[in-house]
Amino acid sequence: MNNKVSFRKASLIIGVILASSILSIVSAQSPQPATLPVESITAAELRDHIFFLASDYLGGRVATTAEYDIAARYVATQFASAGLMPVTELEDGSKSYFQEVPFSKTTYGENITWSLNKNGKTTELIHKEDFKILFASNLNHKDLEFVFIGYGIQEDDQGWNDFKNLDVKGKIMICMLGAPVKDGDPVFPLEINDKYSGMMGLQSKISGLFSKEAAGIILVDVDGSSGLPFDALPSRFDTVKYVYKGNVQGGESESIPSIYLVKPDVIKQILEGEKYSPFDNPGDPLKKYATFTLKKTLLNSSIEILSEEPVFTKNIIGMVEGTDPELKNEYIIIGAHLDHVKPVMGQVCNGADDNASGSAGVMEIAEAVAAEPFRRSVIFIAYTAEEMGLRGSHFFISSGIIPKEKILFNVNMDMIGRSSENNMATRAHYVVTHKKYVDQMSSFINDINSGVTDFPLLIENDEDSPGGSDHQSFISEGIPAFFFFSGLHEDLHQPGDDAEKIDYAKAESISRLAFLIAGKLANMDKVPDFLNE
Repeated sequence: MNNKVSFRKASLIIGVILASSILSIVSAQSPQPATLPVESITAAELRDHIFFLASDYLGGRVATTAEYDIAARYVATQFASAGLMPVTELEDGSKSYFQEVPFSKTTYGENITWSLNKNGKTTELIHKEDFKILFASNLNHKDLEFVFIGYGIQEDDQGWNDFKNLDVKGKIMICMLGAPVKDGDPVFPLEINDKYSGMMGLQSKISGLFSKEAAGIILVDVDGSSGLPFDALPSRFDTVKYVYKGNVQGGESESIPSIYLVKPDVIKQILEGEKYSPFDNPGDPLKKYATFTLKKTLLNSSIEILSEEPVFTKNIIGMVEGTDPELKNEYIIIGAHLDHVKPVMGQVCNGADDNASGSAGVMEIAEAVAAEPFRRSVIFIAYTAEEMGLRGSHFFISSGIIPKEKILFNVNMDMIGRSSENNMATRAHYVVTHKKYVDQMSSFINDINSGVTDFPLLIENDEDSPGGSDHQSFISEGIPAFFFFSGLHEDLHQPGDDAEKIDYAKAESISRLAFLIAGKLANMDKVPDFLNE
């Protein structure tokens, strides 16, 4: 018998035993008396949740895996223990905490072909030699147009918009890494320059590009200064891929572009004869700088699909029904994604901050609300497949399990246990929302926050802050939402995101604040005007 398989099975068995025994353990313990429900949200209980969810036994909680299912059972057990009502109706009329989210397990062949046609001349490009895959979405394309988007930056306050008068929808974008430099100095103020520079800046840049509805993103390191050298990175293509099969806001699922890293020499060839190329003036990359659609340049790419089979992963949903006979049919949604990412270089990425911390917060808030329900109903969700493109939250919204017009507000908890590298000294935490809600929401949250946190809250709009998350699924449907967010740190999606590094006092404060915000909204006779805009 294969020892690795035996260990994995043993780990799963242990995980099932642990998850299944939680309810009996909790029931056997006498709860500590708390003066107010909010005081039941404690750093100690958050720590217990996070250490379990971020343990090696759960292998990173990758959606569609058995390890994720153990985490899902754990959350459902916590919801049941707190007295939450299951919401999902099954075919036999019974209710479940689990909402199944459909995927297809697609197995590809090994051979990926790229054919570049420029001015009628065709060049075959070789995978891993000429281009590498950093993120695989749809890999089959015919006659795909190229758009050069420069640095791919839109900072209107700085008078910089690489997307002005540019149609990128359904095309493949060529994007330079880093931020613009003139005479050796950054063009933008340091804070904005850092937002797009280095590996942390790459996360921010890609998050912004995801919203452009392009078919693909080609990244290029023009001068070797980006920290993302072509030769040093592996191609992250897995021959097994999980393709979302639910309808997302009336459209098909493959809306997230694939991301490629392409050799500078290949990009130089692609841009030859165009109105601008950063390779023409290496000492002054802004000379004649322009963004544009390339002329007579098309990409065809293909990969063989060997098999497809349906698979499912799970959202976990519970409800605390409101006490007011009229208002209980209006809902506040409090959610966090439960899933994380696959191992990196053979090492498990436990995702303690991303997002065992947010999931733990949701469980703690659920327990507190259940102890003394609000006037309006509150839905608690642990979303699946956020790391696959916000699929779990998209599916929840599109399923209609809770009518969209009855949802007043969404609080999203995504990374509540660390601080970004820029905020280590102050422990400042981000609250990110859509720009139309920033001003009124800032006043509302700051009024409630008086005395709750001992660190600053940075309330920003989602165009200025990095990090896409499940709140976007609500905002895109016109539902006001915000999310609590640590900010980017070096352990994001890396093996170092461990439970030992969590600031549990901070996670407690954020969770308590989320409880108080939800309670304020849920108990009002009339909600603030900005919720009805």
